[in-house]
Amino acid sequence: MTKPNIQTPTSEKSTRKNELKALGFIIFLLFPALTIAGISIYGFIIWMFQAFGGVVGH
Repeated sequence: MTKPNIQTPTSEKSTRKNELKALGFIIFLLFPALTIAGISIYGFIIWMFQAFGGVVGH
């Protein structure tokens, strides 16, 4: 016979703690890193266009 899977308050606290850790990772590390990487890649592409194609005149 199998035991019913009943969540205890301690496992709910553990789950909430893990979710908050994941949220903190996303907000404070992942989003800023992706933003910096995206802006850097965009700047590099513009720089390469100007390096090989010359500065665009107006």
